[in-house]
Amino acid sequence: KTSHEIAAAAGLKERYVREWLGSMVVSHIVEVTTGTAAEAPRYFLPPHRAAVLSPSGADVVRIGMSERIIHLAKVADDMVKCFREDGPAGLPYSAYPDFQGWAKSLKQPLLDSHFVDKFLPTVPGLVEKLESGITVCEVGCASGYLLFLMAERFSNSTFYGIDVSLEGVNNAKKEAAARGFDNVICDVVDAAEMPQDWSDKFDYVITSYTIHDVTKPEQCLREIRRVLKPGGQFSMWESDAHSGHKDNMGNPVATYTYVISMMSCIPMSLIENGPGLGAMWGREKILPMLESVGFLDIKLLGVPGSQGAAHYLCSKSAG
Repeated sequence: KTSHEIAAAAGLKERYVREWLGSMVVSHIVEVTTGTAAEAPRYFLPPHRAAVLSPSGADVVRIGMSERIIHLAKVADDMVKCFREDGPAGLPYSAYPDFQGWAKSLKQPLLDSHFVDKFLPTVPGLVEKLESGITVCEVGCASGYLLFLMAERFSNSTFYGIDVSLEGVNNAKKEAAARGFDNVICDVVDAAEMPQDWSDKFDYVITSYTIHDVTKPEQCLREIRRVLKPGGQFSMWESDAHSGHKDNMGNPVATYTYVISMMSCIPMSLIENGPGLGAMWGREKILPMLESVGFLDIKLLGVPGSQGAAHYLCSKSAG
C-alpha cells in the first residue's frame, strides 16, 4: 500500500505515517517498491516478518525473546571468561536466572495457538491414535506445558514427561496434581539412560529444542528409538538451519538464534563435557545422526506458526 492508503486505513495523518515508514524501511522491517513520477512507492511486510509482528508473534518477541536478552546480560561477564583459552569450559544451568520460566514464556504463545489443532495433525494418524488412547513421552518436558495441552484434549491417552531438571519436574508434578491430570506422569530421568523396562513402551515421542542441549545427543536418540514401540513415531523440533554459517545467510531468525546458542546452549553443554552442538547445528548434522541410530522414513517438515522451527519426523521399524 502507499503511505496515503496506510494512513487512511489506520485513521492517521499521512505525513507522520510516511516518516514512520522511513524508519521501518531503513531498519529492514518494512520493504518498499521503487516509486515513479506517476506512482507513489508501495510498502509491504514480507511474510516472515508479518508472522513475527502478528499478535501471537509479538507476544513471543516481547515476552520471550526480550526477557531472554535481559537474562543473558546477567551472565555476560562470566561468558567473557568462558571465551578465554584458560577460562572455564562453560556455565552450569544454575547460572541462568529463571531458565524454566523463560522457556515457558517463549514457547507458550505458539503452543497455545498451533500445537494441538495445527501441529499434531501433521503427524499421520496421530490424532486418531491419541483419541483412542496411546502412550506418549516428551523428552525434556521442563514444567510440562506441552504435556498438559495434550492431556487436556486427549483424556484416553497417557503422557510421560522426563527431564534432568528437578525444578522443572517438581513444577510439572504440582501443576498436574492441581489440575487433576491423572494421565500425566513426570520424573527426573536422564534421556541417555532411560529405564530398561521402557523398551518398546511408547507409541509417540516428542522433543522440543532438546537434543542439541543434551550431553550425549547420539545416545539420547538411540534411547528414544529403543523406548518407541515398533512402528512408533518420533517428532524432533530443532531450529530450521543449515550446519554451515554461509548457508544460513538470509535465515530470518539466524542472528538471534546464534546469539542465544552462544550465550546459553553452548556453555551449558560444554560445562557437562557435552559436544556443544548449539541450537544452529543444522540439518546436515541432524539427518545423518538420525539415520545412524536407526530411524526410518525421516522427513524434514515445518512447524505451523513458527518461521524458525524444523520438524524432523521419523519412525521405528515395525518389525
